[in-house]
Amino acid sequence: MSRSFFELEQNIKLILNQSQELTLQSSKVNEKVEKYILQILTMILDKYSRADLVEMLYTITKELAINGVKANQKRLFFDDRGLDIRNDTDYQKGMEQFRQSLNESMNETYGIKSRQKGIYVKIFIGHQPNGLCLEVENNTAIAPTEERRLREKMKKSMGYNDIAEFYMDNMDNTEGAGLGIALIMILMKSQGIDPSLFRIVTGNDRTVARVEIPFNDSYVSKRARAAAV
Repeated sequence: MSRSFFELEQNIKLILNQSQELTLQSSKVNEKVEKYILQILTMILDKYSRADLVEMLYTITKELAINGVKANQKRLFFDDRGLDIRNDTDYQKGMEQFRQSLNESMNETYGIKSRQKGIYVKIFIGHQPNGLCLEVENNTAIAPTEERRLREKMKKSMGYNDIAEFYMDNMDNTEGAGLGIALIMILMKSQGIDPSLFRIVTGNDRTVARVEIPFNDSYVSKRARAAAV
């Protein structure tokens, strides 16, 4: 039996009072999941009197979650058609078919397939008085071609302060994910946050996008903490 929104809200409050970590897992992103994400972020940021960051962080979280879901669905789409996502020829062929097939119905169908196969996107939020760490993980590996493009887009996005400017300069060769990366980095810059605190870590069986949001100068990034060990 599904829980009411009121019951979910009470559980979030309980978790926030008992822990500095919260995790949400789903095989798709729909309106219900988006509302849940917004509610979680609003309550966390209100706790630290940083409601000014709600809109930015909600946009970033939703963007990363949707990208993660699409990456998972893309992998299933290729498998269904017997295409090797690591082969450049198959990749080009599969991506053309994938773009033509994208719609709300496909999102629902592949959301069910993802759940049945144990494929998901996991949103982790660690928070404390000095800052917040958001990680969005999808448990499928990224193709080498996509990783190269991803790194190039992140590097290029560092030089922009306006999403419209980025789009106009890259309109002939930028996919939605590229615009999403640029949007995240530009949003961070607009709040005076170092865009290098946005990182993407890849592995053999998962991809993790991490965004860290300092609330004050005392915040120490995850990378800096690891380097100090």
